[in-house]
Amino acid sequence: MSIVKKTRWIAAAAAVLLIPAAALSAGNAASCGFSGGDAVRGKTLYKSTCVACHGANGRGTIPGVPDFNKKGGVLTKSHSVLTDHMERGFKSPSSPMAMPARGGNPKLTAQDLRDVHSYLHDTFGCGR
Repeated sequence: MSIVKKTRWIAAAAAVLLIPAAALSAGNAASCGFSGGDAVRGKTLYKSTCVACHGANGRGTIPGVPDFNKKGGVLTKSHSVLTDHMERGFKSPSSPMAMPARGGNPKLTAQDLRDVHSYLHDTFGCGR
């Protein structure tokens, strides 16, 4: 097989393997019943505002911060409850400190919070 044919075959195989993975990832927010957010924007906002406490892997970096990966965890709550926690802040009983409103960034808009919400579900699922 020529190098050109091998390259084309590898590119075609990569496309077949990568497209379904991207589609599954992008569908998580919708499969969790959430719409109205832009997960790509949400990722940027998460990295600039949320990652310090929640971590890049969503497992939390300080005691009491919820693990977004946990089955039956915080991402199983209703979307209105999650939105309320992001907008107004929240202190879980097991946490020594509260999450501040808007993650401590008062400049975040309601759309920004929807974008982060979408990113959470796209990245970490529904908690089921």
